[in-house]
Amino acid sequence: MNISIFYEKGDKSQIIKELAYNIGNVGVELKQFTDSRIDTDIAAFTYNDAKYIRKEIQINNEDVYFLYIYLNVFSNDKKELEYNLDKVEGILQSKGLQTRRANFRQEQIFLSCLPILKNSEDLKVIGKRNILTSGLISTYPFISSSIFEEDGIYIGNNMYNNSLILIDRYNTSKYKNANMCIFGTSGAGKSFYTKLLILRNSLLNIEQYIIDPEKEYIILAQKLNGSIIKLGPTSENYINIFDIRKESIEENEHGYLATKIGKLIGFFNLIFGEINEEEKAILEEKIIKTYNDKNITFNDKTLYKKRKFKTTQDMPILEDFYKNLDDEKTKKFKIKLLPFIKGSLKFFNNYTNVELNKKLIVADVYELGEDSMKYGMYLFTELFWDKIKIDRNVKKAIYLDEIWRLIGVTSNREVAKFIYKIFKTIRKYGGSSVAITQDISDLFSLDNGTYGKSILNNSSIKTFFSLEEENIKLLAQYSNLSEKEKMEIKALRRGECLTFVGDEHILISIEAGDFEKEIIEKK
Repeated sequence: MNISIFYEKGDKSQIIKELAYNIGNVGVELKQFTDSRIDTDIAAFTYNDAKYIRKEIQINNEDVYFLYIYLNVFSNDKKELEYNLDKVEGILQSKGLQTRRANFRQEQIFLSCLPILKNSEDLKVIGKRNILTSGLISTYPFISSSIFEEDGIYIGNNMYNNSLILIDRYNTSKYKNANMCIFGTSGAGKSFYTKLLILRNSLLNIEQYIIDPEKEYIILAQKLNGSIIKLGPTSENYINIFDIRKESIEENEHGYLATKIGKLIGFFNLIFGEINEEEKAILEEKIIKTYNDKNITFNDKTLYKKRKFKTTQDMPILEDFYKNLDDEKTKKFKIKLLPFIKGSLKFFNNYTNVELNKKLIVADVYELGEDSMKYGMYLFTELFWDKIKIDRNVKKAIYLDEIWRLIGVTSNREVAKFIYKIFKTIRKYGGSSVAITQDISDLFSLDNGTYGKSILNNSSIKTFFSLEEENIKLLAQYSNLSEKEKMEIKALRRGECLTFVGDEHILISIEAGDFEKEIIEKK
C-alpha cells in the first residue's frame, strides 16, 4: 500500500468572507426553524462549526489548509486485493474515518501516489477536507514522541518508530521529581518491568529498597548480592516499632519524640482501626509514659548516652507499651495488642537486629499473611525512609509493591499521609518513590481517592500496562487519559505499556537481553 498526503493552503481573507456569509445565512434560517423541523440540529452544527473556524483564524491566528489523503492498495491477486481493500476500509471506518473507492479514477490515484507531486483535479473535487493548522500538525507522518537521555537507562523501544527510549528519572532539570507509578493487571508485565528497572539501576550503584508482599524479588536480590530481611513467624529478623533513629529528623532540627509519636499513632491505627481524637490523646499519653520509663523525653538530649545516640536496646518495645495500658479506657487496646505480645505476632515485640549495609535490600513480608501484611509493610517503610534521609548526595529508590494496602480503604489516613509525605519530599533526599499495584479500585478507595490521586500527581513518570476496562475508566477520573489512550491501554499485549514521561505520552515495548531475562525469570 502506498499513501500520499497533499496539503494546500487556503486564502485566509476569502475563507473569512465565505464563513461570515455562511454564518449570516444559517443564523437567519435557525431563527425561522420550528421545533418540528428535523434538520434543525444539522444546521446548528454547521453554524457552530463555522463560528469556531472563524474564531480560530481571527483570534488564534490559525491558517486553513485543504487536506487530501489517497491510498493505493495493490496486489497480484484479485481476491487478495479485495480482501485487503475491505480490511483497510474496516480499520479506517472503525476509527471514524470516511472512505470512498476511486472507481473509474484508479489511474489518477496511482499517479497521485507516485513521488511526482501530482494531485488530479478529478480527485480534489471529491477528496478535499478543510483543516486548521493545529489539526494539520497531527497528520504529518513518521513523527512520534521519543526520549533519549544521555544518562538514562534503557527502557525499551517506541512502538511507533522503534526508536530507543532511555530515561533518567533523576534528571532534576527536566522532571519535578523521580517518582514513578506502575499499574497493570496480573500477567501484563508489571513485575518484569520493575525487576528490570532494579537490575539496571543496580549497575549505576543506586541504593534500592523494596517492600515485597508477594515474594517476587527474593531471587533477584540474591543474584545482585543484596540483603533479604524476612519478617514473620519463622524469621529471626526483628524490627522494633519503638526505635527512634538518629536520621529520623533533619540535621539541626529538633523533636525526635514528637516526630515518632505521629508515626506510632499511624501504626496503632492499623491495629486498632480508625481511632477518634479522644482515643488518640489517650494513646499519646501512654506512648510518652512508655518512653519516659526509659528516660527518653521531649528533650532531644535524653536520646544520647555518653555523647552517642542511643541504640535499639535503650528503646522501649511493644510489651513496655502494653504494660502501660492499665486502666479501663485502654482495655480494648490491650486486648487487640495481645497477639503482638504473646500470640502469633509476637515477633513484633523485640529489639531490632537487622543490618542495612547493602545497596539492595528486599523486605519480605509474605509470611505475615493478608490480614497482618500491612503492619510489616508500614514497619519497613518507616525503616527505609529513615535510611533514605541519611545522605542527600546518594541516589536511592524505594519500591512499594501492592501500595494499595497502605493507602487504600484497609489502611487509614495517618498511614496514607505518611506515604504521601514520602512521595512529596523524597526528591530533596535524592530519592525516588515507586508505587506498584494491580488493584486500581483499592488504590483510590480511601477518602474518595484523595491519597491515590495525590501520589499519582506527584509522580513524574506513570506507566500503564494492560488494564481491564473498569479500571481504565476509574483511572481516567484521576489522570488525563485521552479516549485514544484508553483504547491503547486496553489493547496492550504483555510487555507493552503506555508511559507518561513529563509531558510526553509514549507507547513502549519493554526490551530485555537474554542474560537479563535469565536473572529475572529464574525460579
